[in-house]
Amino acid sequence: MNRSDLKKISYLIFVLIFGFLGTRCATPKGELKTYPLTEFNLEKVFQENRGLRILEENATMIHDFYRGGVQEKEEGERLMKEGRWEESRIHLEKSIRFFRVVLKYLPDDEGYRNVYGDINVIFMPNLLMADNDLKLIAIYNNTGNDNKVAETKNDGLYYVAESLKTIKTEWAYQVKKELEAELPKK
Repeated sequence: MNRSDLKKISYLIFVLIFGFLGTRCATPKGELKTYPLTEFNLEKVFQENRGLRILEENATMIHDFYRGGVQEKEEGERLMKEGRWEESRIHLEKSIRFFRVVLKYLPDDEGYRNVYGDINVIFMPNLLMADNDLKLIAIYNNTGNDNKVAETKNDGLYYVAESLKTIKTEWAYQVKKELEAELPKK
């Protein structure tokens, strides 16, 4: 290979790299499609993550933490429906701890993510965090812990905004609307 061939190959690589970067940068963020509730919803997330229970001490990979967060969320919501507020709060807060680990390494909601070999799952840790905060507000209101409502509402609004930056879903807009409607008690 002579110098001329080396220059041509270097030029080609240079053009390809900037071509890919230019294509990615040219994608307008405002044109994200909004996905309906039939495609992304909480029940689907729960169904995809049922099975072997993930414990905090046994979680080693990101998908373990994600699955554990979803499982704790499902348990918290089940207890909430039964009116077992304190037990529900414990599970939802544990779910948040799981999701914080996920968001430390994968900060964006992706819609679908390949986490189990060739199996794709709905991957929306920010939105699940916001939904947890919404549920915690209801628990705090029912248990008289009014001083936690405003902080939790702000956290929820932050996480739903983070979710909507990368994927727009009716589910996220619904959570955002409910969080915005939540007024702190005086």
